[in-house]
Amino acid sequence: MRKPQKRGVAGGVAPVLACVLLSCLAGCGADGIDTAQLERDWESYPSEHFVLYFPLNSPRLSRMAEFAATCEEISTHVCRVLQVTPDQPIRLFMFNSDAQCDSLLGREAGFVDNGKIVMRIGQHPGGYIARAICRLIDRKATRLPLLEAGMFQLYAQPEVNVHAETFGFERQNRFVPLGDLADTTIEKDPAVYSAEAASFCAFLLANYGPERFKSLWSSPEGLAESITKIYGAELGNFEQEWRKYYRRETGRT
Repeated sequence: MRKPQKRGVAGGVAPVLACVLLSCLAGCGADGIDTAQLERDWESYPSEHFVLYFPLNSPRLSRMAEFAATCEEISTHVCRVLQVTPDQPIRLFMFNSDAQCDSLLGREAGFVDNGKIVMRIGQHPGGYIARAICRLIDRKATRLPLLEAGMFQLYAQPEVNVHAETFGFERQNRFVPLGDLADTTIEKDPAVYSAEAASFCAFLLANYGPERFKSLWSSPEGLAESITKIYGAELGNFEQEWRKYYRRETGRT
């Protein structure tokens, strides 16, 4: 793919996050969503690892270069962290409004599927880009949703200190033990779940590196068994190491 073209657009990355953080990226999933017509009928803007599609006469056009640059910056960082090299462009469908997105797709946006992303207008694109890149690890979602939720949250709100949030939940006696956090049958407070999952993913990557993280992502087993096989630790002890890590990152002991 060719790099973003400059079309007389002024300004840097910041304006796009204020004006176009909105991007709707569309997927073609089991529910029958088909974006082929949008690819044919809409205009497109190719960048290094993305193809941005948008309606004809879209008001977003003037900010397309900045938005592409923002996506490339996020993508480059996530790929460097995970040591993943994208081998295909991610298709990203830009909508003028939430209503337009829902009317054309027939469903609420907010998923990644088959090299395409769908997200709500107004959200930071980082979480969806991180999720899409993570799925390049084995071409599918992990069997440990905790990891996907964590990587999404790390990049969806990069200004949030997830370690401080996790420590705060611990002080409030709202902390969810790691085993329960990974148990999909247990209902959890979404705010606690997303913060803890993000803190845990950051702990794994910072202390053990991307290769073992990718092995955990691809593991066919549960969290406890996977931690033992991949990290050589019992789940309870591993949780204590994580707790020490986020306390240090928060300036606590």
